[in-house]
Parts: sequence; structure tokens; C-alpha cells
Amino acid sequence: MKKLMNTLMLSCLKATELIEKKSVFLLSPLEKAQLFMHTRVCDVCRNYQQQSELLDKVIQKELESINDEKLSINQESDNQRINRLKEKLDTEKFN
Repeated sequence: MKKLMNTLMLSCLKATELIEKKSVFLLSPLEKAQLFMHTRVCDVCRNYQQQSELLDKVIQKELESINDEKLSINQESDNQRINRLKEKLDTEKFN
């Protein structure tokens, strides 16, 4: 039983490593269990996990917003190019 508890319980340092790893990679079943057990008994790491998840969501929304803005700019540029080509064709027709 003691060996099982030692396997499942993590230090706060290892728990924060797993919290960060979880935002980028999938955790193994053992890592998920370890993190779950640790955040049930450690308020500090549970708060850190919530804050980390919130930051990840905010950053993701900001990146999506930037990508949407870039897409809009690219579409405008495409429309401007089309208009320039049309104007060029129109002037060539009259010459």
C-alpha cells in the first residue's frame, strides 16, 4: 500500500510539470492519476492548474483573433489586386 501511495503522490514541482505538459501533450494514464490525486489534496497546485487552463484559453482566443485579422487583411489585399488588374485591363482596352 505504501508503494502504491508513493507512486501516486507527487511533489508540487512534478505536479506543475504535469500541468504544463498537459497543455501541450497527452498525459499517460499514470500521470493523469498522479495529477488528479495531487490536485485533490493540494490547493496551491489546484489553483495553479485552473489559472494555467484559463491562460491557455485566453491565449488560444487571442491567436484565433489574430489569425482572423490576418485573413481579413489578406482578403482585402486580394480584392485590391483584382481591382488593380481590372483597371489595368480597362486602360489597355482604350489604348
